[in-house]
Amino acid sequence: MTYLRSFTAAGENAAATVVVFPQAGAGCLRLRATAAVLPRGTHLLGVQLPGREDRVADPVATSLAEVVDRVSGELREPARRRPLVLLGVSLGALIAYEVARRLESTGTAARSLVVAAARSPEHWRTFPAANPPRAHLTALLHPSVRESGLAGYAVASLRSDLRLMADYQVPSAPLTGTSLRSVSGRRDTVVTTEQMARWRESAADYRGHQVIEADHHEFMDPDALIGMISDAVSGAAFHQAVRG
Repeated sequence: MTYLRSFTAAGENAAATVVVFPQAGAGCLRLRATAAVLPRGTHLLGVQLPGREDRVADPVATSLAEVVDRVSGELREPARRRPLVLLGVSLGALIAYEVARRLESTGTAARSLVVAAARSPEHWRTFPAANPPRAHLTALLHPSVRESGLAGYAVASLRSDLRLMADYQVPSAPLTGTSLRSVSGRRDTVVTTEQMARWRESAADYRGHQVIEADHHEFMDPDALIGMISDAVSGAAFHQAVRG
């Protein structure tokens, strides 16, 4: 099954295609709320890993390479049609970064990459085989999920996603054709601004770091996403629509 879900129409006059990579353990269907308030002019896609939401019956991915191969393959055609913006949250930012690298290698580079609430790549160099205790994973969940009947399902998805990062190899060269901007949350207690500092080394065209008023679980909320998308997508029509 395809890894991409479309939440707004890909009209001929769309200013850009924005692809959102959710955090570990999460699905992308909550992007419907963002699509409902997104100004016209942006084609919004979400990345849906197997094993969750409408892909709950699909076998989970067994490697990061598998995910990157599939997602980058599906994005080559959209990248040829209009500017492509990749926006990743937490672990989703690492996946988006690797997809950006793969697209560059095939001559279909994304215009820009936004990495939000994500440790920079070197923090994953010594990542273990991703089998932490359940209590550790439960603590990473949103409080409303942690205290609900969905906690077991969410922990299983989170565990399978973290396993993708076992033996991660930090790239030796930065992105050269894709700009990169990093965003952290002022109230984020999971990923700090300091842990994001070396993203500046991951792209030749680094556009700086922004701190927004958010905790780790709020980056997929419509207000946070609209702000990050607005900053990443060029085009006067889009920005006028955001300002209202």
